Amino acid sequence: MILSAFIFLVIGFIELMLVQTMIYPILRARFEAAKVTASQGMDPSRIMNFVKLQSLVLMPVVGYYLGNYFQKMAG
Repeated sequence: MILSAFIFLVIGFIELMLVQTMIYPILRARFEAAKVTASQGMDPSRIMNFVKLQSLVLMPVVGYYLGNYFQKMAG
């Protein structure tokens, strides 16, 4: 179970790295450009906070709880 939680944590780190390097700069640029017309919508830092929570907290918890299921499937 701990191994699956660690695997899901690594997957969460990879996801966070990809989002921070590829998606966040685009969101931030659109947000800054839209501030001129006051149509910016949600701040990208809120989205990033959700992604961090999901990647670093929820993914390992899901991995921990699914670990028992994976062990039963493997035999």
